[in-house]
Amino acid sequence: MMLISVCIAASLWTSAQEQCVKSVVNLKGDQVTLTTSGEKNATLQQNFVYYERKRQRKNDESYSIPKATASNPSKPLLLSTKRDVTAVPEKYRVSVSTPQKNMTACPDSESNLATTLKVERLATFTGNYPGTKVDPRYEEISKRHYKMAARKIRKIERKEEKIARRTEVNVGVKSSDM
Repeated sequence: MMLISVCIAASLWTSAQEQCVKSVVNLKGDQVTLTTSGEKNATLQQNFVYYERKRQRKNDESYSIPKATASNPSKPLLLSTKRDVTAVPEKYRVSVSTPQKNMTACPDSESNLATTLKVERLATFTGNYPGTKVDPRYEEISKRHYKMAARKIRKIERKEEKIARRTEVNVGVKSSDM
C-alpha cells in the first residue's frame, strides 16, 4: 500500500513539474529625467518707463539706460515685475538587478522575485548654475504719461505708509496680475 501511494505521489509530482515553466529573468533599467528637482531657475522681468528730457537742469542727475535712443533720458520708473520660475531637469540612472538568473513559474502558485534597485544621479557640468536672472525692459513714453504714472505710484506709497503708521505693521502691495 505504501508503494502505491509513493508511486501516485511521484506521478502527481512529475505532472505538476511538467506544468511549471522555467525561464531566464532579464530586467533592464533606463535613464530617467525628472523635472521636479529642488533646484529652480528664475527669471525676473522688470518693466521700466522713461521719457526724453529736452535738457538737463543744473542739479539733475544724468541717467544712462541700456539700448535707449534718448540722449538725455529721465530717471527710469519701475512699473511692474514678473517672476518666472522653472524647475531644472535632472537625470538619474536606474539599474535593476536580480540575484536569481533563472526562475520557475507554476500555475496557481505565487512566485517571488527578489530585485535590487539602484538609482544614481548623473552629475554633468553645464557651466550655467541656476539662479535669478534679471531681464529689464525699458520703454519710452511721453512726459505726461510718465508724470501720471509717478503720481499714482507715489499715491500708493503714501497709502502704504499711512496704514503701516496706524497699524504698526509692515505693509506691502501685491498686484493681482502677477
